[in-house]
Amino acid sequence: MRYGEGEVKDLVEKLERGEITSKEIVEKLKERRLTEKAILKYEAWGYVIWGILCFLPAIAKYSGLEVLSFLVRLPTIKFPAIIIYLAIAFFVAAIPLTVSGVRCNIKKGGCHSEDETIILLREGPYKVLRHPSHLAWTVFFVTIPIFISKWVPFTILSIVGIVQFIALSYHTSLKEEKELDLEKWGDEYRQYMVEVPRWNFIKGLCNLKRRGKP
Repeated sequence: MRYGEGEVKDLVEKLERGEITSKEIVEKLKERRLTEKAILKYEAWGYVIWGILCFLPAIAKYSGLEVLSFLVRLPTIKFPAIIIYLAIAFFVAAIPLTVSGVRCNIKKGGCHSEDETIILLREGPYKVLRHPSHLAWTVFFVTIPIFISKWVPFTILSIVGIVQFIALSYHTSLKEEKELDLEKWGDEYRQYMVEVPRWNFIKGLCNLKRRGKP
């Protein structure tokens, strides 16, 4: 792994001088294998597995397919209203986190892309967390099976689906940092890792408050 100045410093300098377009930057990132698509090839399977585990009992229940009848007999978990309301509240609270992250990527990342960036973002949600969108999407996929459990049975398969999604999402954050972010920005990103937590929202807010003190 290479640290130092990182592999996108030349692209940032060309962008500042107006010598390269956003489209050309994205092509350069693809050539250098410094895109999310190149690094995170198989992570989408986590969504598929989550969907199968969480919704298969409902498909069995409403379809009446004999081959899936054993799923109908799985014990279900009934949540009290307060848990349902909390799940909805967390879901809604995570929306601005991911929306602001995407907007920051597009406006400030140098590529006009919601996924690809060449500028290390330290503003908006990135002042608090290194991976705000990863945390937000994890919250979405943890809470959805809970607040729709009235219609979609919440079973042991739902728990397995949620746990695997959390694990995969966190692994994705680790892999993105190791194989993409450190390659892009080198020591600058290493310093950012010291200052801002990966997912710990409370710690991120506390760090931000301390940094804001004179």
